[in-house]
Amino acid sequence: MKAVIFDMDGVLVDTNPHHRTAWREYYQRNGKFLSDADFVQHVSGKHNADIVAHLFAGQTLTPEEVHRLSHEKEALFREIYQPDITPVAGLIPFLEALREAGLKLAVATSAPAENLDFVMDTLDIRSYFDALLNESMVRHPKPDPEIYEKAMEMLGVEPADCVIFEDSMTGIQAAKASGATVVGMATTQTPDELYSFVDDVAPDFTDITLDRIQGLVKDF
Repeated sequence: MKAVIFDMDGVLVDTNPHHRTAWREYYQRNGKFLSDADFVQHVSGKHNADIVAHLFAGQTLTPEEVHRLSHEKEALFREIYQPDITPVAGLIPFLEALREAGLKLAVATSAPAENLDFVMDTLDIRSYFDALLNESMVRHPKPDPEIYEKAMEMLGVEPADCVIFEDSMTGIQAAKASGATVVGMATTQTPDELYSFVDDVAPDFTDITLDRIQGLVKDF
């Protein structure tokens, strides 16, 4: 194993409850109610462009308008999450162990650059990573593997030498399609929902060791 790549939301930070709150408030501001069922069907794991299309169904939006509306919601999310932002348990010691072992690290998120910067700088973890990728750096969002393939290219590693940490089914599909070993973080899905699709499952980083993830990689 030569590299570890992390998704951000639900992996480095458990943002999903705050994203849910932000989307509900954003829907309400635009005259719609977002039920739990609607959240699961139209929001959870979806790209912002698809969520905005659902919110403004029946209206013809230009790409510029979709971009502006998406960024309005993300600004609301950052405002809501700011007082509560915290890393997933065990993250910082785990990052330190990976760096001490000489591994290359990256973040590959479908979030906008502003959210990535917000998390990196608020938690002061930017220095741990060799590459940071956000939604603007790829043409095809997850479940397409493009963002993970690009991360590997930037790190100079092959899929067989990578472990990816993901939480959502969309992200897991992208990670598996890239050819890497995948660890499912049980923040968005339950462990039972993840086991059939990933190589290992963890609720957080407190019991994830370097030996444990190295043991998952073939021919290590």
